[in-house]
Amino acid sequence: MRSLLNFLLRFKTLILFLILEAVALVMISSSHNYHQYVTFGAARTVSGFFANKLENGRSYFRLKQINQQLVTENQILRRQIEEMRLLPQAEFVTVTDTLRGSGYSYLSATVINNSVNKQKNFITLDRGSRHGVTTGMGVASAEGIAGVIVGVSRNYSVAMSLLNTDFRLSASISRNDYFGSLAWDGKNYRFAQLSEIPHHVAVTPGDTLVSSGYSAIFPEGLVIGTLTGEQKKGGDFVTLQVELSADFKKLTNVYIISNLSRDERDTIEAEVVNE
Repeated sequence: MRSLLNFLLRFKTLILFLILEAVALVMISSSHNYHQYVTFGAARTVSGFFANKLENGRSYFRLKQINQQLVTENQILRRQIEEMRLLPQAEFVTVTDTLRGSGYSYLSATVINNSVNKQKNFITLDRGSRHGVTTGMGVASAEGIAGVIVGVSRNYSVAMSLLNTDFRLSASISRNDYFGSLAWDGKNYRFAQLSEIPHHVAVTPGDTLVSSGYSAIFPEGLVIGTLTGEQKKGGDFVTLQVELSADFKKLTNVYIISNLSRDERDTIEAEVVNE
């Protein structure tokens, strides 16, 4: 008690000043509209600040509950997607080339196994013969060409990856339509090589490389990659380095391509060759 009295006596001037200051502020704010507006505005700002901090704290402690809700929703969506994929109508979607009259059909698939660190890489897909998949069909992602189907079972198929030293594809430079043979040298999974391009062809780094359409597997114009500008000269041709559009380490969703007129094309070409 004595300490409290000593404190009050010691700071009586300051305490009296603060009390009078508070009384003056109350009288000013209550007697003038402008001062009331400023006072209430400041009070709202302070209260809003603390209310926002309080709500942020509440949200933080609700994160676990929100995360659980998202997990549950994802499980429901994944189950619905799987049920839709198992429906009988989930087959090839046909797209017709109105200029050439030929058509291609497309079937969505998911990559369930894949490799990029071998000389001969393959891609396993969750689509098989019961979905209409046969050997010789093309495989591509939204980013670019991925491979060709070489093995099929009832529920699964295996594609030879573009990252396979046995893979060959006819590809053309979209800016000038010069075409060559695309292959992978077994080194960097992000780059392939385009050979058989004549010396006189002007190429620019960044030129887009697409499927030429000369193959019976892929339609014309599917993106493959872009030219880096690096080239090797030898004989009458140069070999150009291509940065692949598809990142094979992230390959997840692809589509299987079927050329609806391939049998007819293969038959007539075989007849002419054998004559």
